[in-house]
Formats: sequence, structure tokens, C-alpha cells
Amino acid sequence: MKEKIYKEPIKIEEETTINVLYSENILAIYTNKVKLQKQLNKLLGEPTREDKIKRSIVGSMWEIPLNDKTKISRMVLKANIFEL
Repeated sequence: MKEKIYKEPIKIEEETTINVLYSENILAIYTNKVKLQKQLNKLLGEPTREDKIKRSIVGSMWEIPLNDKTKISRMVLKANIFEL
């Protein structure tokens, strides 16, 4: 497996968004926090989309079907989304 290179964002530009798209039956998660990207990569698998600048990953997005309750519960319980 190829090693991924992440680019650390400026502290004030860090963001994580979680959107529930009811019409598409999808939970969409986007983050540019490196630590959270690595956690979600382990828990949820490869992201649906990776934003890159040259070879560095600057943001990742996962789209999880709402009926995939195991992935959603694993993400809520094990990923440090809320920085607690």
C-alpha cells in the first residue's frame, strides 16, 4: 500500500463538516484535519474523494449510506470528531 502524504492546514482553517443528505440517503463527512483523516481512513476505509495539492492530501470526504448503521456507529464511537 502506498504511503499517503497529508498537508497540515493552518489552525484557523481546520474544519470538519457532517451533512445528512436525506434525499440521497447519505451521511457525508468532510475534514481537513490530518489526525481525523487518518482515524476515519482506518475506521471507514478509503474516502470517496480526496482533495490534493500536488501529491499532498489537503482534505478527505466520506459518503456513508444511512442504512449502514455499523459504520456510522463505529465512526461516532471511535473517531475523535468532537476533539474530546
